[in-house]
Amino acid sequence: MPETTKPDYSKELWEILFTRYFQDDIYKLAKSFPHKRDLVVPYELIGNGWSDDAVKFFITHPEIALNDAYDTLHAFTLPIKFSNEMKERWTSETHIKISGFPSIGIRDIRHKSLNTFVSVSGVILRKTDVKFQIIRAAFKCKRCDQVTEVYEGGVFFVEPFECENDVCGRKGPFKLVEKDCVWADKRKIRLQETFNEIQGGEQNLSVLDAILLRDVDCPPLGSMVTVSGILKGIQTVLNGQKTLDYYPLLEVVNIEAQDKEKTIESTLEDLKEMEKMAEDRNIIDRLVASTVPSVLGHEKIKEACLCCIVSPDYFLLPDGRKLRGPSHVMLCGDPGVAKSVMLQAMIGYVPRAQYAAGRSASSKGLTVAVTKDKGGWGEGAWVAEAGMLVLADRAFAVIDELDKFEKEEQRDLNTVLEHGMIPVRKAGINRDFHARVPIVASLNPKYGRFDRYVPYPKQLNVPPDFLSRFDLIFMMLDEPNEYKDNMTGDHITNIWKKATEVHQEEFHDVAEITVKWGKDRYMPKISLDMMRKWIHEAKKIKVRITEECRKALNDYFLQIRKSQSGDPDAAIPIAWRTLDGMMRQLICQTRLRHGKVTEMRDVERVKALVQESFKVMIDPATGKMDSDIISTGIGKSQRDRIRVLKEVIRELQDEMKSAAPLNDIVKRAVEAGMKKDDVEDMIHKLKTAGELLEASNERYRVV
Repeated sequence: MPETTKPDYSKELWEILFTRYFQDDIYKLAKSFPHKRDLVVPYELIGNGWSDDAVKFFITHPEIALNDAYDTLHAFTLPIKFSNEMKERWTSETHIKISGFPSIGIRDIRHKSLNTFVSVSGVILRKTDVKFQIIRAAFKCKRCDQVTEVYEGGVFFVEPFECENDVCGRKGPFKLVEKDCVWADKRKIRLQETFNEIQGGEQNLSVLDAILLRDVDCPPLGSMVTVSGILKGIQTVLNGQKTLDYYPLLEVVNIEAQDKEKTIESTLEDLKEMEKMAEDRNIIDRLVASTVPSVLGHEKIKEACLCCIVSPDYFLLPDGRKLRGPSHVMLCGDPGVAKSVMLQAMIGYVPRAQYAAGRSASSKGLTVAVTKDKGGWGEGAWVAEAGMLVLADRAFAVIDELDKFEKEEQRDLNTVLEHGMIPVRKAGINRDFHARVPIVASLNPKYGRFDRYVPYPKQLNVPPDFLSRFDLIFMMLDEPNEYKDNMTGDHITNIWKKATEVHQEEFHDVAEITVKWGKDRYMPKISLDMMRKWIHEAKKIKVRITEECRKALNDYFLQIRKSQSGDPDAAIPIAWRTLDGMMRQLICQTRLRHGKVTEMRDVERVKALVQESFKVMIDPATGKMDSDIISTGIGKSQRDRIRVLKEVIRELQDEMKSAAPLNDIVKRAVEAGMKKDDVEDMIHKLKTAGELLEASNERYRVV
């Protein structure tokens, strides 16, 4: 180690610190070693107990300071006597962790921080399996057999400059003696910042690679952690040539998992204010009015999204089955109806919330990607990288423009939506990743705008079984209406007018613009900060369902089913999975108002949301609800038309003693009351399903 001036710093500072504060801890550590190996040193004791110059030296020369700390620990007089083997292990395997060091943002790391002690927080995006690394290498000189030890404190392998034997003094050659080396476990991780840490207008999330030595125990992918250590710069190599570019790598001294539920702190005053707010029987209406007030209307949709955010976790049953707690909401709408605006606003209410848009994401970006690293990140190994739904585990996720994903990618999400798990079985990685997350997603009609005379689900570019996983599906239609158009026009133009009046300077956050804006109809009735705290506290509440509320929702559901009972050929107006969704919504409504016991007012709000959602199941041919439109993609009226069409084809087959020509099929089906376009569409579907056989060009027979 080169000589370095230590301003007001000395190795003795560690001896004083350990003797004063950690003597008992070190004794306990020695008695429980090797089962316990970590000595946690709060940075607060260093910051308060040392001079400013000594603290500065620790931060700017962490390798020297930490080596002194280890030397002091290993020289400490212990209450037990170790064998030579155990003493060697004590020297190589004990780990000093510095906790509580002030953290900075990943995107705030600059070259001035190189070789200093830093701390950052982020979500674990990727990690390797455990590997082995040499900490102290033993080299034997091939000329004189002298063994020279080299401390491998960096990233790259370092050999001795020359033999330590004064008689020899040659510059090699050397042979590595593996059995005499000191080894440590090693793991590499990649951290990613969260959306809450980026400034407005930023799109990319910054990442930082880190390497764990000695202590390689690491929380699972998607965990929020704070990591402290020494920031190194690793030179990049392009086509075998060293470049001028370096990328940062953090040599981890301490990694601490953060409690996902403690990312927002509510003060005692906040809690008292929330208690008063909860007494207001119209609190949910106030919350809805404070949700993106710059977007006019859509109150039911805003309420459903808030309920989705506060939905509960999974419930375990005695038979091992899990009841899904997270509720999912789908927004289907014409272009320009503010779907994306509302979805992006919802992200701001929940720390660790994740957002993805169909044009810029893939299925693996949503779930888990397993790739063979070609850039040396994982030393050529297969690595699992968490997608946004894993990163949002027990938080909240928004998927915009879901129709832009391929069908296979949409099907990959089914397991997440129903079970909150992402199973990965690839390249030796056999794990289930948690993705217990409520999701709000949006879809556009595949032909640009919705046709009011065709079942809405038929116009969506998603599989029916995928759509059925959503508890609430809302149609957002852009229909001309003089009264509503006047209101919307005034709303939009007045926002622009007020914005130009207020925007005299560059504002950087909501708090600044709030002061300048003043109170009006565009100002949220509840501040953004309080909305975040309200939602955070709501997610903690355990709700008890009363018998009265249970029976009321059950009766409501059965009454809808009853409308078609007794007719085996009738459409099923509502499926049983809808009742599951109603019960989830009941818990969400109660949580949203900060209630602990369900009430009939919660039941009424659930019924109102469900009624609005039922519009997607209306069969335009009959005007009645048909749940099969969602669950299978084919409603009762369409099944009837298919049955008629197949009968027409059979009749033509019998008459012609051969396959029926397409023109004759269409003509006779139209005479039976069907539309030409429907006939051709159904023929294509029946052919794809294997129920029709095209015997020759445009001639068909029923299989």
